[in-house]
Amino acid sequence: MKLQDLAEALEVKLYGDPDCSISALAPIDRAGRGELAFVVSPRYAAALQGSQAGAVIVPDGMRSLAPGNCLVSDNPYASYAQASWLLTPEKPVAAQVHASACIDPSARIAASAHIGPGVVIGADSTIGEDVVVGANCSIGARVQLGKGCRLFPNVTLYDKVEMGTACRVQSGTVIGSEGFGYAPTAAGWLQIQQTGGVCIGNRVHIGANTTIDCGAIDPTIIADGVILDNQIQIAHNVHIGENTAIAGCTGIAGSTRIGRNCQIGGACNIVGHIAIADGVIINAAALVSRSIDVAGRYGSGMPLQPEHAWRRSFVTLGKLDQLVRRIRRLERQQETD
Repeated sequence: MKLQDLAEALEVKLYGDPDCSISALAPIDRAGRGELAFVVSPRYAAALQGSQAGAVIVPDGMRSLAPGNCLVSDNPYASYAQASWLLTPEKPVAAQVHASACIDPSARIAASAHIGPGVVIGADSTIGEDVVVGANCSIGARVQLGKGCRLFPNVTLYDKVEMGTACRVQSGTVIGSEGFGYAPTAAGWLQIQQTGGVCIGNRVHIGANTTIDCGAIDPTIIADGVILDNQIQIAHNVHIGENTAIAGCTGIAGSTRIGRNCQIGGACNIVGHIAIADGVIINAAALVSRSIDVAGRYGSGMPLQPEHAWRRSFVTLGKLDQLVRRIRRLERQQETD
């Protein structure tokens, strides 16, 4: 791809040879002729100055440091993301219904959809235009998939899952499984019937082996633009607001509401029946045991230390209660003196 064409597609300014041919992406320190790299901050200034890349995407303040061709962007990372699809476009998938697919007669399949081998589609489900359903996916009854959605192989959608347009669901994900709802009785646990389904908005991306439980009565809701990493557990009746990002191995208990534009780090544990405000950032491995009402960054847990230091800190934590009592005795003694 000519650098001039790439600059026009990205809507950025080009400085250098417009006829330079770019065919791939590469890291700034390894990029060579014909490859495109990017830099986002001055901390990479030395790498930029020594780069052999065919072209580099840079912020305006770093243009003078570029040794060769450069594309100046207000948001180099976003421009890089866009370039990644232009230089390595996704292979088109032909419209077809594989002969081995098992589709209920009442299901509605758009003519432009692709239904792969071994797919099962239940009663009254609707598969929209340009949808791709990968091999061995299982789709229940009354499921709706909007235009341009893609299910990679071995995705399972239970009954009453609704998905908007342009969503991507990676392999192994289960959406709409029975929520973890049980009532204690003298005879043991009595399961509560879960009938609420799942409602997923537009442009939602869901990573591999993530599970989203159906709601008990009302649906579990994942709003527009949400991105979910691999191996996330989302319990019944959780509501996740627009454009929130959640990293891998996070668990969210039932009936929790997470606001818009939040960022939740990996391996967080979020208890149920709480609310998290818009614009909250939660550090990795945090335990969220109460509602968060104000936007900002939050964290919990002990940062990584060398083992000998960690042992001392852990022992000290065990003595905090004793230390507090001693301080209070000293304060009372001082007051009486």
